[in-house]
Amino acid sequence: MIKRTTQTDLLSYAYNDAGLCDSDRIQRAIDGDPIIMEDFKEIIKVIEILDSAKPEISPESMNRILKFC
Repeated sequence: MIKRTTQTDLLSYAYNDAGLCDSDRIQRAIDGDPIIMEDFKEIIKVIEILDSAKPEISPESMNRILKFC
C-alpha cells in the first residue's frame, strides 16, 4: 500500500513531529516530487513568518493580566 503525502504530513515533518519511518517517507516524497517540494517550501516560509511575528501587548492589557494573577 502506498501512502500519499498530505499537507498534515508536511507540517508534522516541518515541526520535527513525524516519526522516523514517516520522516523518511516524507523526505523521499519531497525529494521526488517538485509539487510536494514547493508545498513544503511554502510551509517553511509560513512557519518563518509566524516565528518572526512579535505580538505587542499594551501596558493596560499587561496590568489587567497581572492584576488577575
